[in-house]
Amino acid sequence: MAETINESTHLDFCSLRDETVVQLMRPTAGRQAPPKHIRFRSHPLARAVKNCGTAHFYTDTADREELQDLLVAEENSQDVVLYEEVDGNTTNQPLVIKVLDRFLGQDSADNVPTWIKRLQKEKPELSVEEAAVLIYSIINGRLGLDVIDYYSAGRIWQISLELHTALAQDPGASKRVGRWLNQAVPHAFVKVPFTPDNPHCFLIARDLENQGIAVNFTTTFSARQVVAAALLANPHRTNVFLGRLSQGLGSELLGEQVVLETQRQITRLRGKFGIRTLNMLASVRRWQTMVLTAGCDVYTVPYPVLKAFFTQTEIGAEQIKNCLNADYADRLAISDAVLEKVGLRKIQQLYQVEHQFIEFLIELRSSADYARMDGEDLFKHFDEAGFGDFFYSPSRSEWRELRKGKLPDLDSELTRTLPLDTLYSLLAVGDFINFQDRMDEMIRASVEHLLTPRVAAAS
Repeated sequence: MAETINESTHLDFCSLRDETVVQLMRPTAGRQAPPKHIRFRSHPLARAVKNCGTAHFYTDTADREELQDLLVAEENSQDVVLYEEVDGNTTNQPLVIKVLDRFLGQDSADNVPTWIKRLQKEKPELSVEEAAVLIYSIINGRLGLDVIDYYSAGRIWQISLELHTALAQDPGASKRVGRWLNQAVPHAFVKVPFTPDNPHCFLIARDLENQGIAVNFTTTFSARQVVAAALLANPHRTNVFLGRLSQGLGSELLGEQVVLETQRQITRLRGKFGIRTLNMLASVRRWQTMVLTAGCDVYTVPYPVLKAFFTQTEIGAEQIKNCLNADYADRLAISDAVLEKVGLRKIQQLYQVEHQFIEFLIELRSSADYARMDGEDLFKHFDEAGFGDFFYSPSRSEWRELRKGKLPDLDSELTRTLPLDTLYSLLAVGDFINFQDRMDEMIRASVEHLLTPRVAAAS
């Protein structure tokens, strides 16, 4: 597990005070409240899904205009009526990049150069890499507060804020930034990605939760990954990126099958072990998914897909029923060409969890050693138990291949040798890093002149 994608990145935030970064996440000019009185109305389709047992609806966007279009049921000169079932949103690198220019281009006294100068008072030798991580984190905090101020309206609005991808290498820095986001943004979840090349991701999530910081454990693609996260870290939220599963293997119902079996596993674990984890459906590509999986814990749905669900007329509220016992395994309709290249057994492993694997996780989390483990120790325990393929550290050439797209190349050697969930997670990590790199370049262009020549040259 030695090689990593960002192994040269070194982050040192020790000299920065928590209150400094948290204050920078909060606009100095004051936060904007909605100009009109907010009232709430139920959306019949969303209410029908929640009546099946679903706890939350979130939407995937960092854009307030998209939120406005999705949430506003009615508006007049005095009041705004919002659909009450949507009570949160999630952000990630592809979503944040859409609004990054708004922050980098602002010419007020409270802008990115001002933030850099404030940080340099406590860390004069601030590097370009550190500046990029800090600016991205500050922007995430401000995006969270911006949305909460507009849409909470006396209720709890839950927002997930993703860590900069470079933090995956550094548990200490990850937890530090996670603490800043938690202190700055009420009811925020810190998004910790599953990184198969960095097993300590489970320990980062576990430690944040133990500090009272709610975690959304993300970039997961199978029932076994979610079960591992729930038992080893007990995060508030886990995810299955179901749309990518279906699209990558050419099946309309594979993603739905995976999330339903994952839901059943998580429900059993909650009952037996008292874990807090809620299963979240992510990467939803079509509105029919809400109908086919109604009753799952949480949905986080891209703005256009949730908008399509709210406005479609094919399915009425009375037709939406609890689907938690549904089984689509015989209706996956995966082509012979895909089955020949991938194999049915590897596809089934996305939604089937070995009993021995659950027993191993239960024993591991109960052991006295678990509290003292690092990532290498965790990998060794998985490997010795016969589950070493859960993790994988790609070579540099393999990373170049993985970063070409977020769906698997069915003719690739990696597809033939890796479990599909491990492969999908690596592809997701690579995709997010691609977006992160683009944002880092944008941030670098706006702040590099503020850093000392020595530091800029070294970067």
